[in-house]
Amino acid sequence: MNWSPLFAGPVQFAGGDGSSAESAVIIRGAKHEKDGIAAEHRYLSQNFGSWFLKRQMLLNQKGRVYDRMEITDQNGKQRAVFFDITDFFSK
Repeated sequence: MNWSPLFAGPVQFAGGDGSSAESAVIIRGAKHEKDGIAAEHRYLSQNFGSWFLKRQMLLNQKGRVYDRMEITDQNGKQRAVFFDITDFFSK
């Protein structure tokens, strides 16, 4: 896994590209769910421009907690993006 942050600041993105749970975008530094959710939305906007949330699911796998967000991007492409939210889930 690549642990380099994608941007500097209190909340950082690490991990993979979000295309699966195994390559989920890891959100580090969120103090509570509000910060974590805002970070998810910021990541989606930075990487996909305008987007529309179609569905969101919570997954528990191998002791980790993930958000699976199904979105439609600004070009009309549908995709699923996985976020590892273990660090801030239920805070």
